[in-house]
Amino acid sequence: MKVVVQKFGGGCVEEENEDLTAERIMEAKDVELMPVIVISAMGRKGNPYSTADLYALAYNISPHIEPRELDLLLSCGEILSTARMAHLLRSKGYETIALTGGQAGLLTDGYYSHARIIDIQPAHLLSALDDGKMIFVCGFQGVTADHGITTLGEGGSDYTAVALAVTLEQTPRSPIGEEIEVAPLHIYKQVDGVMTANPALFEGSSGEPLNIPTLSYDEMVAMSRLGADVVQHKAALMAHKHHLPVQVRNFTHAGGAFTEISRTVARSHRREVTGVADMGPLRVFVVHDNDPRCGNRLGELLDRDRFNFYTLPTEGEGMRVAVKPEKYRDVRGMIAHIFRDREIPFDFVSEEFGLVSVVGEGMTGCMESIRGQTVETLETDGIEVDVVLEGPMSFSFLVPEGQRREAVHRLHQRFVEEAPGP
Repeated sequence: MKVVVQKFGGGCVEEENEDLTAERIMEAKDVELMPVIVISAMGRKGNPYSTADLYALAYNISPHIEPRELDLLLSCGEILSTARMAHLLRSKGYETIALTGGQAGLLTDGYYSHARIIDIQPAHLLSALDDGKMIFVCGFQGVTADHGITTLGEGGSDYTAVALAVTLEQTPRSPIGEEIEVAPLHIYKQVDGVMTANPALFEGSSGEPLNIPTLSYDEMVAMSRLGADVVQHKAALMAHKHHLPVQVRNFTHAGGAFTEISRTVARSHRREVTGVADMGPLRVFVVHDNDPRCGNRLGELLDRDRFNFYTLPTEGEGMRVAVKPEKYRDVRGMIAHIFRDREIPFDFVSEEFGLVSVVGEGMTGCMESIRGQTVETLETDGIEVDVVLEGPMSFSFLVPEGQRREAVHRLHQRFVEEAPGP
């Protein structure tokens, strides 16, 4: 039995797009694949069943929402869209079954809103596959050992899909069970795979992001960490750990450009910079304590509460940290509460910042040269570079939020559009 896990984002399952999504699923069946389909909540803000609008149902009563009840509410978006897609394919003559994350066997820890998968018990999935059923699984959610419904963080349906693909690939079958071969994971979006920059930042401009045909696992992890719309970061880490092949495709057509993510990629035809990632707005706070133990404790606290944060170099006293705001958590309020409870002196900086990064394995042999070129490119155009952060295959620049879009354009033009092509 050859199985393919397919993940469809929220835009793919909106009512006007659901027939195209159904075509991608039926095409898998046509080539004798058994699809396991992971579904996100329908659409974005403005769609009554989107995660954003479900959140508003509670927020409009009071912004102080218990995390357990919030996760219960937000999980409904995926339940609605998953049941609807299963019903659509059944109406076309297929045997289908829709499962919540918990019914599919995804067990998580009890950290609501940012849960981590700790185990998968695939008995229900395997039974449905043996029965020849097309399986639809709610993305973004799991269940704790005491049956609490949890959500997996923004982009959590990617995490669901990777976890299911890894589990199906690794689960041994009984002597009478048919062996399972797992095809590369297919993640469907509304663009042609992973792009060299965020297309939304180029609307109405002369430049245009390009498809990245191949990405290494290391590049996938780095880009997801720095804000690129590749694969959710926890999903990227899991795919890397288990060497799971991933394809990022456009749901609107079967052919065309897509991105293949694997352990190694040919470097002979690659640019030095694979892509430009961005993230913002970021909030920066200053901790007025020079004790190294305070810095270590600070990192532990932010890690514990699963914030996406960056420690910034500083020339003066104290420490600076940039934190990414989130859609469904009051990050500023949580940090203030943590620090005040522990009498850690801090202040938030009033300005908002953006983080813009150049990423690529091709940079590793010429990091100093790339650093000089990137800083020169930004400063020549009057973009204020507050901090430069260096990673194993990236440089990131903290810039005023109002200049983030311009910084992306200039770096993309210099290192992608004007670079020798792949």
